[in-house]
Amino acid sequence: MGQVQDPTRASLLLRLKEGGPSREVAWTEFYRAYAPVIAGFARRMGVRQDQVDDLVQDVMKGFFSAAPEFEYSPARGRFRGYLKTCVCHKLQAMNRAGRARLPVKGSADPAALPEAEQPAVEMIWQDVWETQKLRRAVEVVRQRYAVNESRRRTFRAFEMHVQLDRPVDQVARELGMSTESVRAAKTRVSRAVREAFDSLEEFDD
Repeated sequence: MGQVQDPTRASLLLRLKEGGPSREVAWTEFYRAYAPVIAGFARRMGVRQDQVDDLVQDVMKGFFSAAPEFEYSPARGRFRGYLKTCVCHKLQAMNRAGRARLPVKGSADPAALPEAEQPAVEMIWQDVWETQKLRRAVEVVRQRYAVNESRRRTFRAFEMHVQLDRPVDQVARELGMSTESVRAAKTRVSRAVREAFDSLEEFDD
């Protein structure tokens, strides 16, 4: 598995406008960052999994086609809001074409199509966005700790104790570590995850 990169959103969008290999690499990074957000949002809105896959592909194809002319300007609005609007418009189009069955759960008005401006829709989008940002941060740190067996064990201790909620003594026994080492791993990796979370600029506004 390749090294997880921490691209800034502005540079990522700029490279999507280029041609050749640079655009292909940027597109892979863009897809890895934002496809899970789109999919997670759709599932939270009640869309079936087969329709979720279609939605992700529709949004990505649309953005890929528009990328050469897309001008990102923070002064004109947040990228996350722009992407949310694109997703909601695609959901509406799929519904009109009979490719998705809405209404979907979680909308402010169960009888309405998901409008990007609805407070309930914004709340779901924001939650999915932050959740995916955290997952990306954990993956960045996982790759940084994959350099040798000792560091992999440190990350595994964090994963088992923090993410899987296993007791310290159980984690220590399974990994052949002291309980003090497990607690230290939790502190060290948690700090690294927080730092990675704050540095993931492709998820910032």
